[in-house]
Amino acid sequence: MSSASIEIQAPMAAILRAYEQVEGWPRWDPEVMAVSLPAGLTAGAVGWLQPKAGPRAGITVTRAGPDHFDVESQLPLCRMVFGHRIIATATGSRVTHDVRFSGTLAPLFRWLIGRGIGASLPATLAGLKRHVESGAAMVAR
Repeated sequence: MSSASIEIQAPMAAILRAYEQVEGWPRWDPEVMAVSLPAGLTAGAVGWLQPKAGPRAGITVTRAGPDHFDVESQLPLCRMVFGHRIIATATGSRVTHDVRFSGTLAPLFRWLIGRGIGASLPATLAGLKRHVESGAAMVAR
């Protein structure tokens, strides 16, 4: 598993709004070109994500709550899960993103794409921080 965290000077609700504006993810996530999740961040919601590098992938929200959600993508004989967690702090929120691989070919995919994804997590979180702290998540609604 790879993970990264960042402190954001905003309440959990502001960060959740940025996540809920799914089609807006490319504005703050430098790794995402386009995304569609018509049912939003609800468990069982199905859609797709087009990364800047790599093929468009089907995605499913497998867990969702007021402070977390997981998005899963199926690879050949492997499941890749992106976790998103928000924890309230005295000065705002701490956000953690992680990526996990499971299944028969998990070691192969962890080696092929996991390192690159893990290395990109800090830039994604920095983009989220800029987006939320600038108030863009409030305006984009």
